[in-house]
Amino acid sequence: MYKKVLVPYDKSDPSRRALAQALDLVACAPDAEVTVLSVVDWRDFNAETFKIASRMSGAVGSVADSAAFADVGLEAAREESERVMEDIAGIPGCADALGDGGRVSIAVVNGSPHDAITAYADEGGYDCIVMGHRGMGAMRGVLGSVCYSTLHKTSCPVLVVK
Repeated sequence: MYKKVLVPYDKSDPSRRALAQALDLVACAPDAEVTVLSVVDWRDFNAETFKIASRMSGAVGSVADSAAFADVGLEAAREESERVMEDIAGIPGCADALGDGGRVSIAVVNGSPHDAITAYADEGGYDCIVMGHRGMGAMRGVLGSVCYSTLHKTSCPVLVVK
């Protein structure tokens, strides 16, 4: 039985179905937890190229204020978490499971989806990843899906929901 399940979420119908399936999967385990993971691709404000471009444009002084950039990232993550919470509240069984003491939590990370999902699952010790077979993004069919990449990169079981 799975105790710790990760659900990558991009607000698409397949990811909604995956979350509903994950909740069904852990329904018989009262101590199981589900983490809804939203991956966003913000630019890395600490990257050297950003610092150089900022100085050249005059947007920041000679030393980039990394604390201010971190605050912007934290605020953006909080806003994304709230958007995800609003979006998943309508999924059956999810509204009661959200919040303090609930079995569903929301995490927001920065990066490319397949790398971020795999790293988050491995570092967090998740028992299973439950994800939709197709998410948002028109080029995924051409370049290879996040689901396909995650299947090949992770060491934990992956349940693909159609």
